[in-house]
This record gives sequence, structure tokens and C-alpha cells, in this order.
Amino acid sequence: MPSLADVVFVVALVVAASVFEYVYFWPRFRAEVAAGKPSARVSAYRRGLAGEWAFTIAAIAIWVTFARPWSAMRLALPHGWRLAVGLVLVVIAVAFVILQLWSVARLPVERRVRARPKLGNLAFMLPHTAHEQGWFLALSASAGFCEEFLYRGYLPWFFAPWLGDVGAMALVVVLFGIGHAYQGRSGAVKATLAGAFMATVVLVTDSLIPAMIVHALIDIGSGTVGYWLLRDYPDLSRMQTGATDNTDTTLKPLTYSNSFVQ
Repeated sequence: MPSLADVVFVVALVVAASVFEYVYFWPRFRAEVAAGKPSARVSAYRRGLAGEWAFTIAAIAIWVTFARPWSAMRLALPHGWRLAVGLVLVVIAVAFVILQLWSVARLPVERRVRARPKLGNLAFMLPHTAHEQGWFLALSASAGFCEEFLYRGYLPWFFAPWLGDVGAMALVVVLFGIGHAYQGRSGAVKATLAGAFMATVVLVTDSLIPAMIVHALIDIGSGTVGYWLLRDYPDLSRMQTGATDNTDTTLKPLTYSNSFVQ
């Protein structure tokens, strides 16, 4: 059964972190990018890394203190047919990322620039420079581990004694979506759907590991596609970027989670 330390931690993660995102982090991030602050994205990525690992390390410390088995939160390799399913999902994720990257890599620079408007509201948060890309990749890899550990491992374990495995996972999916309300209705819905997909992966494979890998791959692919489209191309600095190319077959980046804390 969860302890008092678990209760305090869950309140901090589910309530305090969400309020912080809504009131401070997200508005500040958008304002700094809109103001043209050169370090805005890198600073946000760093804050995201710090937040993710702070919560993850705290959760690990609580878990170790009470000598709980890691298998209790599904932090173990799947076995049998579940392992096969996990491997298939990872292969599909790898194939999707390769397809994403290929769809952009094969485009001439002019069409990459004309494809930028297709990124929509994602553009401001995706990397625009090589320096930003490096930090985004670090954030993506961390998100794959930290977010699945917290939201598909720790939190479902916390609620399971009262709701059962499936009920606990469903509740966390809803909380995950509500926690992204600061992104607007569309962002909250996308986060809920993404959370539901990852929850299904964890329940089917009975392991966090396939979901961690898939999550990281999706975020890495999205950041790389965004960077390839948004990076500065000096030879085309005078090109008008507002027009879209309806014949463009570029795949829009599929982000799992736009949040840097959740």
C-alpha cells in the first residue's frame, strides 16, 4: 500500500506540477520565444530536463526506501508473447521515425521552407538550431524514460489498490490529459489520446520498457523533423515562408507529449 511519502509525492506531481506548468512555465516559454530571446528554447529544454529528473529521482528514492520490487511498477522486460508484441511495437516505431525523416530528407530546401506552416502551433517549441536540437534530443530521451516511469509506472501503482490495474491506468490517462489543459483543448485531447496509447502498450506487454523506447523514438523523430524544417537556410533568407505547398508529402511530426514536466 502507498505510504504518506507516496501521497505527498503524487500531490506534488499531479497537482503542483500541473499548476506550475499552467501558471508559470508555459506562459513564460511562449513569451520568451515570441520576444525573440535567443536562449528561450534551450532554457525551456533545460528546465524540462531538470523537472523530469527531479521527480523521477524522488520517485526512485521513495521506491528504494521502502524496498519495493521494480516489477511492481512493471519496470522489467516482458516475457513470452508479450516480449514479441513489445518488439513488434518498437520495430513499428523505428520504421515510422525513419519514414518521417526520409519524407523530409528527400525534399529540396525550398520545399522544406514552404512546409513550415504545416507544423502549426508546434513550431515555436521545436528546435531551430543545432544547439537547440542537441538539448531537445536529450530531453526526448529523458522523457521516454521519466514520463513512462512516472505516468505509466508509479502513478498507476499508486491508484491500483483502490481501482485495480486497468482502472488506475485509465484514471492516470485522464489526469495526464487534464494536466495538459494549459495547451488548450486540442493539446489536452492529444495528450489524453497519446497517454491512452502508451497505457495500452504497457498493459498489453506488462512492461514499461517497450513504451519507454517507443516514446523516446517518437519524440526524437519529431524534434529532428522539426529541426530540418525550421533550421536557418542562409541562401533562402529572403524566401517568403508563409505560403504552403499543397503537393508536399512531408509527414507532420507526431509528438507524444509537448510538456516538459509531464
